[in-house]
Amino acid sequence: MSSLLSEYLTLDELAKELRVTVRTIHRWQSRADGIPCTTLGGRTLFRIASVRAWIEAHERKPNPRRPRAA
Repeated sequence: MSSLLSEYLTLDELAKELRVTVRTIHRWQSRADGIPCTTLGGRTLFRIASVRAWIEAHERKPNPRRPRAA
């Protein structure tokens, strides 16, 4: 990949990096708060910084009322 696109991942690369299927990535894209992407020349590309921000936005804090497993 050229240096111009070095900050982007293809659909297959992202799926491999996150250890999920391409179908899961498509499902995440279809949500209202879906994973951000760009289409360029018929290819779907994901900016690494945007994917990190999307993951961080979906962090959950533990439920304080639920006892922790031992």
